Amino acid sequence: MHVLLLAPEEPGDGFQEDAGERPPRPARVLWPGEGGAEGEEVPEHLRVELRDAKACLRAGAYPSAVVMVRRLLEGVCADHGVTVTPLSQALRELRRRGLIEGRLLVWAEELRLVGNEAAHIRAGRISAEDARDAVALAEALLDYLYVFTPKYRDFRKRREAAGARFPLPARERLPDTLAVRTLRRSRVRFSTHSYAHDPARAKSRKSIADELGVSHDRMFKAVVTYIDGHVVLAVAPVGMAIDLVGLAVATGGRHARVAPPPDVSMLPTDVVSPLGVPLKVPAVVDTSALRHRTLYVASGRHGLELELAPADLIRVIGARVAPIAAPVRPGDRGPGRSAAEAYPLKVVEAGGAGAREQ
Repeated sequence: MHVLLLAPEEPGDGFQEDAGERPPRPARVLWPGEGGAEGEEVPEHLRVELRDAKACLRAGAYPSAVVMVRRLLEGVCADHGVTVTPLSQALRELRRRGLIEGRLLVWAEELRLVGNEAAHIRAGRISAEDARDAVALAEALLDYLYVFTPKYRDFRKRREAAGARFPLPARERLPDTLAVRTLRRSRVRFSTHSYAHDPARAKSRKSIADELGVSHDRMFKAVVTYIDGHVVLAVAPVGMAIDLVGLAVATGGRHARVAPPPDVSMLPTDVVSPLGVPLKVPAVVDTSALRHRTLYVASGRHGLELELAPADLIRVIGARVAPIAAPVRPGDRGPGRSAAEAYPLKVVEAGGAGAREQ
């Protein structure tokens, strides 16, 4: 059943006469309004999926309608650059990015589950009521993401331009990383910079610098190394190689090597940050850091970079300053790939031959 709420274009003379005796008059639709989940705000390929789900619903093909809803969820995730599988993880990534809030995540997860049931005959029949609700909830999800979220964003911009403030509720904030907590405790001034992150497509720190519009010599990487068997953190620009000989000299050691990826993967962080190593370890920062007013380092979490003064970074981590970076030589990658390529979930550039690390 389809419901329309109509109003006459021209005022009538009340309801004195029988409705069947009235002549037809122009009317306008009060509800549903223009736009919404089938409006132009929603990408065309998602509108097609929603229309197909509704068509299945009208035809009484209830399992098919629910399967179309699940396809719609996959399309929404892909449209926001989230291609990780399974779908449950992709939905959680939407929540982590702040694209949907907790209640909508629950809705989406229920839709995913009923979609799974519809795809397998052993799960039994899908009722007409469940199918109708699934399509309605999917349409509401599209409304939230593509209609009301941009509308609220525009509303906030207008209000903020007029001087209004919108404090973010504490429950909506992601927990601070160890690096951020360390800077707060040290009362260091710093800025945060966000970038889009897809768990299925990890980015190198060079590409992150390009996305943020930061030169490679201001974006610094943290590389875990072993000097005579002891852990030392080497901090240098992403566009440079770590000179392991120079690093050994700076620390008074004799033998230097990059920590193998399995060792690095044991750190409880998404991205190695010079400020986010749980244990206090010696660190060496390349002298080029002092040329800049501020530099960028990883926060310990994908999607967030920290900007601070080099002097503050050196002081907080108790680092030495020494020339430990050298230009990358063509083909100087050694016999294997870098750790960033072999282990994409850890953005650590390591590997190489002889006394250089890429």
